[in-house]
Amino acid sequence: METGEHGFSPLRQPERLSSSTLELLRERLLSGAFSPGQRIVEAELARQLNISRGPVREALAQLKAEGLVHEEPRRGSFMAELTDDDVREVYELRAALETRAAALIIEHRDEEAIAALERVIEGLRAAAADDDREAFARLDTCFHDELCRRSGNTRLHRTFVQNAGLLSTLLRLEVTTQYDSLDGILSEHEALFEEIASNDVARATAACDLHLREATERVLTMRR
Repeated sequence: METGEHGFSPLRQPERLSSSTLELLRERLLSGAFSPGQRIVEAELARQLNISRGPVREALAQLKAEGLVHEEPRRGSFMAELTDDDVREVYELRAALETRAAALIIEHRDEEAIAALERVIEGLRAAAADDDREAFARLDTCFHDELCRRSGNTRLHRTFVQNAGLLSTLLRLEVTTQYDSLDGILSEHEALFEEIASNDVARATAACDLHLREATERVLTMRR
């Protein structure tokens, strides 16, 4: 299949074209298909992807909201530079949200939340056993989303969701490119789940903080 200058293959017409376009562009931006400061031409991207300009325009608007693209008046859209400090800030925000979410689940004695997290862990085990990295990455994001959603704090979860696109793409790039085996990262999630299920707030929040500090370093290493 023919690809454009940035390695794009034309997109088919999926049910959620705007979402698919956003995911594709975000991954290409984070993986280095574009250089920092490079101009992004809406019409050219639409041509390469074989779609109308509408989904591209919507995707670029979301990427601007995430800080991955910036717009200059009368000049157009340009790729922003995602620095190591930006990555650290994103993961520090995650740490603040997820450690609090874990504490709230324990404080509420929410057995349904624990059961929901355990179901995701079971899915991660199955994906690791099959070496299905795309499924593992999706379930990894799902685990952290479920953790925040089950906290019962809608504003906390909303803040997580606002950053979930960037996080899920970083996770997918990490999981699909950095590991010979998924066993190690699976063990991290199992240990994190066990600490949350322990009903010990101090242990659970410490485990969340450790997991996200280690994730930060992995992502920074991946970018070098």
